[in-house]
Amino acid sequence: MASAETSYSKFKVILERIHDIIEEDGLRPGDRLPSERELSERLGAGRSSVREVLRSLELLGLISTRRGEGTYLEPYYAHHMVDLLARFILQDDKSKQGLLEMRELLELGAIRLAFSKRVEQEVASLEKLLAEMKAAVEQNANPSAHIEQFHKRIIQMADNYLLKRIWVPITKFIQAVVPEDWELDEACWRRLLPKYEQLIEALKERRQAQASLLLVEILDMIAYN
Repeated sequence: MASAETSYSKFKVILERIHDIIEEDGLRPGDRLPSERELSERLGAGRSSVREVLRSLELLGLISTRRGEGTYLEPYYAHHMVDLLARFILQDDKSKQGLLEMRELLELGAIRLAFSKRVEQEVASLEKLLAEMKAAVEQNANPSAHIEQFHKRIIQMADNYLLKRIWVPITKFIQAVVPEDWELDEACWRRLLPKYEQLIEALKERRQAQASLLLVEILDMIAYN
């Protein structure tokens, strides 16, 4: 037992120090990690121990190894564990409802923060996405990808890095627990488009209360229709 505890303690220390190195070096998803040898030297740990931790991170999809190139950080929301965890722990109705409520709170918070900045200067990007939604509907295509980008843009308008870090996995979890064949019908998409137009106008005219109410209405239509 003592040996197992010692091994786990060593693993945990190396894992925490690799995280520290990522922070110290300012590494972001897509960036290359220091080599196994460099990590071993910086950590003062054996290469076999470092290799064990890196393999565990790779199994989780948090890093990836490219032959002949090195090891790279993966986006924290892109790895398969999002889908796996969602299917195991977020299948009950209470969890699904909690995810929807969390998304609504985050986007309402983003609206509030956006209004403390020059929100009207960001409207052009939303108008472009709305035009793409309309084009998709007219072509009898599903505009959900454009809609996701629209809501992502609202989050970005808040100019809060942590808010985006939380919002992205929440939306990924929602997508993971929604039935694969789920999609709104054309009539619902057409009812949604005027709401997005009204939301853009409210943002342009700095009517925060109306923008918030419209956002809630849009999210409810997406979630419950």
